[in-house]
Amino acid sequence: RVRPLRRCAEGTEVGGPTERQCHGGSVGHASKAIQPMSPAQEFCNALTMLPTACLALGALLTPGRLPGVGGSTGDVIIAVSTLLHLPFSFLYHVNCALRHGRVDPVENNPLLKLDLVFIHVAGSLIALATSASVTWFAAVATFNMVSAYRTALWCSSAMERRICRGGCALAYLLPILAKDSALFARALFAFLAVALPFALNGPLRGWGHALSHLLLAPLALCLFAA
Repeated sequence: RVRPLRRCAEGTEVGGPTERQCHGGSVGHASKAIQPMSPAQEFCNALTMLPTACLALGALLTPGRLPGVGGSTGDVIIAVSTLLHLPFSFLYHVNCALRHGRVDPVENNPLLKLDLVFIHVAGSLIALATSASVTWFAAVATFNMVSAYRTALWCSSAMERRICRGGCALAYLLPILAKDSALFARALFAFLAVALPFALNGPLRGWGHALSHLLLAPLALCLFAA
């Protein structure tokens, strides 16, 4: 007999920029205050990662087809980092959908750990792209390595992991401020637009996570423009 779920899953994101979604369902008796994530919603969570991945592929394969996307070393780094994180987030959500009710979305879930760890890996590379500074990259990579290590060991709290991912996003957004304050404002707004539906995943009846994934594409466009 599978034990009742006691926690809710953390999500993924480039900035991604998501966590604490409940996957109660048939696994056990989740809190009545939190809407459970259904298998259909988990499949949507996986599929909605693809538009940003397609944008990244376009930057690599057909640079310049979209204005400001592709053609520079920074764009290549951003595209590669996006595609580097994609499989771990995609597989995590598909696994939660296919094994709904039979897998704990948090405890002893290696795919979740990989999803969260590669957010920090991708964030470090994006910081290099937006800053064009090896010194800044080294500092950001050190922070992200510690965050990823603590996530892999699962010795950090959910709040700590959330704060560290926020710091990861700020680390690649702040260099834009030094170059173009208007673009920084757009990028920050795009990041907040990703975070908002994630935070409101409960009131949105579990669809906030998929919406936040879709909104990663405008954020990626801002990063390419940087």
